[in-house]
Amino acid sequence: MLDHVVETADIYEATYYYLNGCSLEEITGFKVNGQVACSLRFSKPGITQLQLTYLQGKAQVNLLNFRRAYGQIASWLSKAKKEFKQKLKESEGRV
Repeated sequence: MLDHVVETADIYEATYYYLNGCSLEEITGFKVNGQVACSLRFSKPGITQLQLTYLQGKAQVNLLNFRRAYGQIASWLSKAKKEFKQKLKESEGRV
């Protein structure tokens, strides 16, 4: 069900979804201009309305909760990037 899933590389947007009860389904690493970036996939019925609210600049959050959740997501992203970089090194070493 595509209307229940949103993917983003924007950490602020990701934090907004997380604070609104969306489930983090997956973090995917990929290369962009020689750098590693990550995309986060969230799911929840009605998440597309949350996305619209965010993209229209109407998102509201408790700042203290946002700060804490942002730190958690940043930690997950850091871990995912390290793992992805390691996998890239291993796969490039085999070639």
